[in-house]
Amino acid sequence: MKESQDTVGLPEAGKPTIYERIKEGLAVASQLVIASPLKLPPRVVAVAKYLALALGVLEAVEGAAKDRREGDEE
Repeated sequence: MKESQDTVGLPEAGKPTIYERIKEGLAVASQLVIASPLKLPPRVVAVAKYLALALGVLEAVEGAAKDRREGDEE
């Protein structure tokens, strides 16, 4: 029986994970809806604003956690 030596779940260096790609796609979509010159329903624009806000908070929290981990390693 052949054993697999591949790493599972670890992203390659420099390659974005699925989570990062989805997060980036949602950020771009929400910015597009907010900045669109079309008259969209107010609820769609409100959802896009809240989504952009939530993604910004998530990014800030992840950045702070990353900084804390790098500070602990030193």
